[in-house]
Amino acid sequence: MMTRNRSRFLMAGSAGLIMLGVMASGCGSPEPEEPVPEPRVVSAAGVCGGTLFPASAGPSLERVLEASKFVIRDEDEDVSTAESAKMMEDAYRSGKDVRDKPTADCKIHGEKRLVGDYERYVLAMVRFKAFSKKAWTSGVGDETYDKGVLVTGAKRQRSIEFDCVSARVGSTVDIPLRITVTFMNQFAEGAVDEEADLVKDYLLLAHAAGLSMSKELGCADNGGLPDRPDGLPAMLT
Repeated sequence: MMTRNRSRFLMAGSAGLIMLGVMASGCGSPEPEEPVPEPRVVSAAGVCGGTLFPASAGPSLERVLEASKFVIRDEDEDVSTAESAKMMEDAYRSGKDVRDKPTADCKIHGEKRLVGDYERYVLAMVRFKAFSKKAWTSGVGDETYDKGVLVTGAKRQRSIEFDCVSARVGSTVDIPLRITVTFMNQFAEGAVDEEADLVKDYLLLAHAAGLSMSKELGCADNGGLPDRPDGLPAMLT
């Protein structure tokens, strides 16, 4: 009798150890990781929400970043014309605080490529900045306020300033919304010579972005912007 009970005890103990082993094995198994989604790949016309550049501007963007496809790495950086326009409108409506409002930036990445010894995404950016005479309605300071369309430039970038009189914004002829649009090429290691070949592309892209913005906001006479970049005034030096 004692032998039979002892056998039952040993069998029960063995079963318990097996169950503990199974449970421990289950608890120690790592949970499967969720796959990281691949970034979206678009054509030149698909960047910045697919609304900023017309198809005719595509070849210029391709030359600047030496790419035929573009990668949306972060949806929050792929800012559309409508989103940028809302930021410009809100900045103007902030009155004298307009100068402190954030810029509207759309980052444009070419496909990952070998640059020097490292692989990275090449980058360009379009930036919109709002301003108006409301910034100094207190009469403090002797600041000047430029009018009309102006073109300025720096290394690897071109900027266009224009006045927007818009019923949507509430801007007027006396106090227009002053917008500066800048195209910035942040791919300094490109093979194409900037001065000889790319400055016209910078201007074309800034002009195309400015026209998209003026149409989105309903600026009278498109803010004075010509239909083509070759109709812009000479760059200030």
